[in-house]
Amino acid sequence: VVFNQFSEKMLLRISVLLTGVVVVGAALASPAVEVSSGHAQAPALAPQRQISWWWSSTDSECGNATAPCPEVDALLGFVSAHPSIVTTVIMRCGVVTCCRLHCGDCPSSPWTSQCDNTRGNCSNNNGVGGVVTGSLNPACQRAIPQLHKLGVRVELWLGEDDSIASPRYMFAHPEATAAALVAIHTETPAITGFNVDFETHLGTEADTVAFTAFLKSVTAALKASSPSVPLRFSADVACGDAVASSLDPMTTNCSRLGRAGADRIMNMATYHGSSLAAWLVSLDNALKAPLDVLGVGMACYVDSKTNNTWAVTPQSAVDRVCALMNASVQEIDMFDLAPEKGFPQDFWIPQLERFIAGGGCQFTPPPPIVCPQPSVAWRAGGTPGRCCESNSYRGPTVPTCNATCAEAECAAAKGTWVPEDFRVHPYTCCNSTFVTRETV
Repeated sequence: VVFNQFSEKMLLRISVLLTGVVVVGAALASPAVEVSSGHAQAPALAPQRQISWWWSSTDSECGNATAPCPEVDALLGFVSAHPSIVTTVIMRCGVVTCCRLHCGDCPSSPWTSQCDNTRGNCSNNNGVGGVVTGSLNPACQRAIPQLHKLGVRVELWLGEDDSIASPRYMFAHPEATAAALVAIHTETPAITGFNVDFETHLGTEADTVAFTAFLKSVTAALKASSPSVPLRFSADVACGDAVASSLDPMTTNCSRLGRAGADRIMNMATYHGSSLAAWLVSLDNALKAPLDVLGVGMACYVDSKTNNTWAVTPQSAVDRVCALMNASVQEIDMFDLAPEKGFPQDFWIPQLERFIAGGGCQFTPPPPIVCPQPSVAWRAGGTPGRCCESNSYRGPTVPTCNATCAEAECAAAKGTWVPEDFRVHPYTCCNSTFVTRETV
């Protein structure tokens, strides 16, 4: 069995990301060879580094001008205390492209326990979605003027859109979408950007083509409408291999989407990671987009899924920010800002301040993770850190692979199979040792 291995080009890129040292290809061929001994500092190539934060609001505690509003107070307190690391706040304010059924996105569709089962359906636009709907809730009405005074760029996050019908409608009506966004800016001039978030998991290659054209058209229309106050248009993406990761094919081709003309594509696939080596795979996928368009997302919240994982440790923040600095990434996008809940944790602050300050850093890269074949189906991930994951569905042109099939692939790679409830967990195969390209 031949193990799936990073290409030499990819290993070279990762070495430069972490150390700033370019080493010869021979040093990359074997884990027994020291990848870098100089640990020189990488040059500061990224101009005007920025940090954006997603922020979600509710209006339950901010119903009138005199009512207390703890979430807004916490937001403004964080920005005032850490102005250097808050360039933009991308706000979820009640203006959405899809009123997801039972998910509380719109007053017409309040949240119920059925949200997870119905979130792929919209109640607006006769059940199709795809039309900018809603109005600024009271929390955002309070926060936006204050953020503007603090010199923070304010943008609207147009909700998480899980319906495939909704983006397809928008792709067919880019002029109407742009006109609705321009109208929002005209009414509230402090809003100078808009962010779309399509998470349907049902997209196709044809949808990627349509998405690309949509980004180009809407971005151009926004710029033409407001030449004196540039309106930024961004899209959330998940850079990577759609088959291996079970991500939405519509949002994974970041080489194409990054050249569509949008002001920023924000990569959600770098939110988490089971280890630095696994996360570097996600970063390498993101770096296929132009640096002047790429935003690298990182999650700073802690919940039942992320608690006690590498991604929410202080060392994770040190290592990941270091890699981004050495890669000359220009923007970090943090999900999400909720100081009243303790997010971000304190250890993030000095690392983000270091990023904004410029320059590079010194670090010794970990050995890359090697996954079983076929390479199109397995990706680095899982816990413990030196593991790989796969799914039964592997795309329309690849045969499905049930648990017995995946376990056989793991065994052939001399890995350790991890039993899970595969109704909710991917297949997981681990190997604590670094394996070379040799046939085993």
